[in-house]
Order: sequence, then structure tokens, then C-alpha cells
Amino acid sequence: MTLTDLNEARQKKAAADAVHENLDPQALAMLMGEIGRTARAAAAHLATRDGKAIESALLCAAASMRANVDLILAANQKDMAAAQARGLSGAMLDRLLLDDARIEGIAAAMEAVAALDNPVGQV
Repeated sequence: MTLTDLNEARQKKAAADAVHENLDPQALAMLMGEIGRTARAAAAHLATRDGKAIESALLCAAASMRANVDLILAANQKDMAAAQARGLSGAMLDRLLLDDARIEGIAAAMEAVAALDNPVGQV
């Protein structure tokens, strides 16, 4: 994944956020389907790349998470409010909740995976 790919993904995310609050359930389902298809395409693209490209993508994603903590937390607050309004259980709310420590943990985990040897093509 290149910085161009990352910027395109950010632009798509920003566009989705702009309409997120006004989406009806059917439109939201369509948006989530598109996000899933984009993620699947990105995974397929990375699967054909060498270990350095995968490592670079993971490190870029970790850096992006750290650089966008405020945006991620603001979006998570909206998600939490919507989830509470829908009556999600405490356990589900806990799974959804992000804070600085959880975001750092996710970024650190991506870096740890990036540091592993790439098993693709090995027997």
C-alpha cells in the first residue's frame, strides 16, 4: 500500500463520514459493503507483494493511526453514542470503545507483525 493508496482511503473515509449521520440503515449497509470490498481488494493486492511492501504497509498504517488519534477517538465517540442508543450490551460497548492505550496497542501490534518474517512462499 502506497501513500497514494492511503490518501485515497482517507478521502473515501472523509466522504463517508460526511454522510454517515444521515444514512438510513439500507444506505449504511451499502457503505459497509463497499468498505468491505475495498478492504478485500487491498488484502488481495498485498498478498501478491513481497515482504518489504507488506512491512511498509503495516508500518504506514501504524503511523497513520498514531497521527490520527484525535480523529479516530472523535469518530469512536459517535459510534459509542449510536451503540448506546441502540441498547448494545456493556460487553459490546467495551469491545467498541477506543482510547489512547487501545489505539497505541493496535499500532504496536501492527509494528510487531511487520517485524515478523514473511511466511509467504515458505514450506
